[in-house]
Amino acid sequence: MKRSVLLFSTLSPWPFWAGSETFWFDFVTDSRVSAEFEFHVALADSPVTREKAISLRAAGVAVSFYKHHNVEFLRRNIRRVRDRAQGATARTLPWYDQILKGNWDLIWFAVDGLKNLGDLRYAVSLCERVDIPYWIQLQHGDENFFLTSESEIDAYADICVSARRVVFIAERNRRSLERAIGQRLANALHSQNGLTAVRVAEAAGVAEVSPIRVSGGAQFFNLGRFSPKDKGQQLLLEALSDAKWKQRDWRLSFVGVSAFGVDYLKRLASYFDIPEKRVDVIPFTDDIFAEIARRDILLMPSLAEGTPYAMIESMACGRPAMGTPVGGIPELITEGTTGWLARTTDVADIHEALERMWADRAEWPAFGRRAREYVIANHNEEMLHASLLGQLKMDAA
Repeated sequence: MKRSVLLFSTLSPWPFWAGSETFWFDFVTDSRVSAEFEFHVALADSPVTREKAISLRAAGVAVSFYKHHNVEFLRRNIRRVRDRAQGATARTLPWYDQILKGNWDLIWFAVDGLKNLGDLRYAVSLCERVDIPYWIQLQHGDENFFLTSESEIDAYADICVSARRVVFIAERNRRSLERAIGQRLANALHSQNGLTAVRVAEAAGVAEVSPIRVSGGAQFFNLGRFSPKDKGQQLLLEALSDAKWKQRDWRLSFVGVSAFGVDYLKRLASYFDIPEKRVDVIPFTDDIFAEIARRDILLMPSLAEGTPYAMIESMACGRPAMGTPVGGIPELITEGTTGWLARTTDVADIHEALERMWADRAEWPAFGRRAREYVIANHNEEMLHASLLGQLKMDAA
């Protein structure tokens, strides 16, 4: 008889489906997983998640919807004010009552950022009430995450230590959480975002048909959410506003999605006196490999990350990257081999990494080949899923 897992995606459902969801989505729809487990996925209700539910159900995954507290902004903040006034230690988020209504072998919580772990207190109390083990999958983390009170530290520690497994997609995220609670997690599991064999083959086609240019205008791109507080696009624009870059032939394309529109990045470019002709802002497209094929180098000056799919996909297409030392970026970029890693997230260090990158232009294709080889060897989704499935089988026994 198959074991049964209830998976809660606590991620914000609008306006896009990102790497945070892709990790668990690809896993639960893997035929090897469905042969062993019956998954029920609870999703925040939105047009995006309704569309994804079609694919989930086609793969034999049951789906239900709830009203996400990030969408109900006013109601969420009213609750928080009420809870603070009453001294509540756990907000009662009613969709977690599903934990009590099924015969589950394990509960899986997919959580975006470290700051959202506290919202699991009520859910964890339900798991403990009915003695159901639970996993926490943490897809993203702030580099300088800290808690503000002893009670909050204790609550976070209890949530994490009591979990059967805390799955991290980047080792630096694990260290950020352990530092915040002042405790090492013996139940930590390091996994990775990966690419299917089909995606690897598609990327190989990009690398072969659209090689990197080493002469003429250089084509840079930044791929991901238009979210300066996490993705640091403003740092990149400030670094490229330096006088040296005004004398060079380059163009930068921002490719991604934003909850507040694409005009802000154009305004930032203008603020840093970068001519309009040098910067494109392109809404996200499902054909992301077509966008990568038109460009040479990925620039990712992030302030907070997991292990970005955007970088994995770009490297699989033979594109090296310049990035900052946050999240899983240092696991992907080996300085002078697969790309260029800034020493810190300071603009001066990003500028210095860009200078090293520019000086190596004749070697960009070689960097790209090594980047592709690294991703193929270390981010094979079939291998990663086999390892994760083995752990799940043990923890749900």
